[in-house]
Parts: sequence; C-alpha cells; structure tokens
Amino acid sequence: MNKRIMGIILIIAGAILLICGIVMVSTNHHNAVEPSNTPSQVVVVEKHIHDTITTSSPSTTPTVVENSVSRPIDSEKSTVDESKAKGNAFEDFVVNLLADWRLKLLDRTQDAVSSAGVVAESCKNPDLHVQQKRGKSEIDYYLECKYRSQWKDGAVTFEDWQLDRYRQFQRNKHRKVLFALGVGGTPSAPAVFMLVPLDSVKSNSIKKIRTEFAIDPSSSALVDYMNNYFTKVFSKSKQKSN
Repeated sequence: MNKRIMGIILIIAGAILLICGIVMVSTNHHNAVEPSNTPSQVVVVEKHIHDTITTSSPSTTPTVVENSVSRPIDSEKSTVDESKAKGNAFEDFVVNLLADWRLKLLDRTQDAVSSAGVVAESCKNPDLHVQQKRGKSEIDYYLECKYRSQWKDGAVTFEDWQLDRYRQFQRNKHRKVLFALGVGGTPSAPAVFMLVPLDSVKSNSIKKIRTEFAIDPSSSALVDYMNNYFTKVFSKSKQKSN
C-alpha cells in the first residue's frame, strides 16, 4: 500500500515538473521574438555638391540640414574689374614719375560712376593735368594714361570717338594732350613706356615702330622729353605768326 502511494506521488510530481518546463520555454521564446518598443534610427549622408541630408526611421520626414549651391562667377564683371585695376596701377606709376621739383600735378580725373551709370562730364577729361617748370616760365599739359599687356598687330589701337573727344578737349582748353602709354611687363613696371603727342596720332593707332616716342621711365627723362617737345611746339607757333 505504501509503495503504491509513493508511486502515485512521484507520477504527479513528474507531471508538475513537465508542465512547468513547457511554460518556461514558451515564455522565453515569446520574449525573444517580441519587437522592442524603442524605434531605431538610421542616418544617411548623401554627398551632392554641398548638400547634406539626414533621415531617421521610415516614419519620419527627411530634414535638409544644409543646402548651399555654388553660384557661377560673373566673368564679364571680373574682366572689367581686372582691367580697371590695371589701369589704376599704371596711372599711379605715371603719377609717381611726377615726384620732381620741376613737376606739379594740378589735377587728377576721378572715374566716378553712379549705380545708374551716370558719369560727370569731367570724368571724360584726360587723366592728369601737369604743370612743369621750363626755364623761368611754366608750361602745363594733359596726360591720358593707357596700358596694354601686349601689342596687337604691332600697334595700340583707339576708337575714333576717343581720339575725337581728346582733340576737341585740346582745342577747347588750348593745352596739349599726350598719351602716356605703357605696353608689356606689368602696369607698375611696363616693358615699354612712351609719351605720344595727340597731334602725332594721325590714324587711330600708335605703332610699335615709333621708337622716337619711347623714353626711360624716370622723372628726368619725362622733363627732358616735354622740354624738347614744347620747344618744337613754340618754334612752329612763331613760324606761323611770322
């Protein structure tokens, strides 16, 4: 009787242990496959010029962090600015040649243009008005500064309207106008420097072969050249008056 009772107890105990084991395995399996409540985030960086895009989970909307696109350079404006800078540098070079007790800079034309393109009439005058001692007297004249990086077909060419404007100015002022011309090298140190009287420009160009106009870029050379030039001018004036 006791053995039978003990057998029944063991069978019941085994059944209980088996049921408990099945319940534990089922619970662990359920925990392993249950998705997490915490949403995952994915960050994507796309290289496209300067654009950077960051995204999170598929349920969110992409946010643009940066959107900077390179803009094209206005080449025409850049060329104009560069040309103006060279012109100013050469004009400064010529002005520095006037650092001599026999020379005086009376006026320097300012190239001022409004935003609407309005220019004062005085801006169209030659660049420099110079006074020079000549013996016991004084002379004054105008210099129009022009720089070219190189000769084109062996010459520097002007528009007809430019020459007409300077000729009209010379007649109205009764003062001589000369071109201070620099070619090659740099605006601050041209390879060739010339002083060309407007009266000597018969066509619309200054030829490279006109070496009689070339001088050393120095104050003394400029003074000597102008003295010789005005000696000829005054000599012709006396011949005409006689």
